Amino acid sequence: MATKTEDLTELSNIISTSLKSYLSYLPTPPTFRPAPPVPVTDEVAIEAREQLLQACRKMISLVDGPIQTVLGVAAAFYETTALKLAYDMKLAHNVPLDGSPISLAELAMKTGAPEETILRVMRILTFKHVFVQTAPGYFAHTGGSAAIGVPGIEAMMAHCIDECFTSGPHLSNVLRENNFAAPEDSRKSAFSRAFNTNKNFFEYIYTDDKPMGTRFGQAMTAVSNSRGHYNLVTVYEPLLSALKGTTLVDIGGGIGHIAIAAAQKLPNLKCVVQDMGMVVGEGRDGLPEELKDRVEFQENDFFKGQPIGGPGAYYYLRHILHDHPDPTCKEILSHIVNAMDSSSRILIDECILDERVGPEADRVSIMKDIHMLIMFNSKERTEAQWAALLKSADKRLVVEKVWRAKKDNTGIIEARLA
Repeated sequence: MATKTEDLTELSNIISTSLKSYLSYLPTPPTFRPAPPVPVTDEVAIEAREQLLQACRKMISLVDGPIQTVLGVAAAFYETTALKLAYDMKLAHNVPLDGSPISLAELAMKTGAPEETILRVMRILTFKHVFVQTAPGYFAHTGGSAAIGVPGIEAMMAHCIDECFTSGPHLSNVLRENNFAAPEDSRKSAFSRAFNTNKNFFEYIYTDDKPMGTRFGQAMTAVSNSRGHYNLVTVYEPLLSALKGTTLVDIGGGIGHIAIAAAQKLPNLKCVVQDMGMVVGEGRDGLPEELKDRVEFQENDFFKGQPIGGPGAYYYLRHILHDHPDPTCKEILSHIVNAMDSSSRILIDECILDERVGPEADRVSIMKDIHMLIMFNSKERTEAQWAALLKSADKRLVVEKVWRAKKDNTGIIEARLA
């Protein structure tokens, strides 16, 4: 429910009410101190949290005023710059994780960075509750700064402040040259320009910078795990009654963590995980012994074809199509269509952008949409855009149903041949 009022007193009341509801579902109150995150899973608590955040953001903007609000947006890159410096200087790895403070002098000695540079970075980050000054010249971890050292979170943050932050400033020029429309070629993205390559992001990380590719893989695994659920096994109900031997083709499925979760929950399912050779080998090596008769790995390039057909097959694409402009998505989908029959289904597990625009929109989704534009010349899509994309790939493709997750703006778009 959107918070429409601009009255500060009414907003204060909304904050008080939402906060009381939210806290009633938490085992412990939130803290800035380093502590494991408290998952919020109850639907009422999730709604209360969203109401609380919306009201707080609106109040801050109203109190700040229009000039400070817009200048704050313009200057947000200073915070990212400070975070990148902290990452490069390895500050998080050299501050004690037990919450005890460290002196600026010792931190400088451990990192090899000048005290003055560290202090200037800390001025910005502590303002955002990333690290805390416990006494003049002494700093300690907060929950936010401690999270920097968590391997998967660190990888995701590094992806944002390295390749994304480096690429972002090139976006306007890339679009300006095309009348501000996104080029329909992922090799002509802001990323490609920033890294001086004629390759798209995935081609680049598989050939030119494999460590970046490894880090990106770690980041994506962390993002998947942080959600705490997989739509394929929690949202898409038809698989619960799948007949024995039903085939699920996990296209671009990486090392198979989704297929493995599906096979463990759904004993009638046979899963085939398709990806590039290096990834497929890693997936085979990590496959649990008890699933080797129902989960297999197959090297396949989804740009070149779909070798698996047969009645009743499910073709599953999770976070694949949002990485590609429309023409490329049509190419991927057309290969799948060639392998389908009337009983087959395409399952697209993606973000589903809300049609709403404004403070009540999902922050993660709208940030991801710009992320896709910067890195791939691609986008997140609304439900209507997903339906239009399917129809443009093949006029016979129709949306059977959209299975929406309750905890976030994702879901599974189920498509079939009409």
